[in-house]
Amino acid sequence: MITEHQEVARHRVAEQIRTAELRALRNEQRDALRAEGEPAGPRHELAGVLRRLADRLEPQPRHRRTGLSVVR
Repeated sequence: MITEHQEVARHRVAEQIRTAELRALRNEQRDALRAEGEPAGPRHELAGVLRRLADRLEPQPRHRRTGLSVVR
């Protein structure tokens, strides 16, 4: 007969395994999308939309910076 402590530990391990399997599936799907040349996710898509909007609003093209400030 198993104790309550062992039962709790068994459930925790089962939950950790389930979480790890889901994470692995998400990573495989993400890697498959990247291999096909698809965007990495909604943030990538939003960045593209914002970039196109900025291009329409600016009358002349100019160099896009990385967004990081550089101290000289």
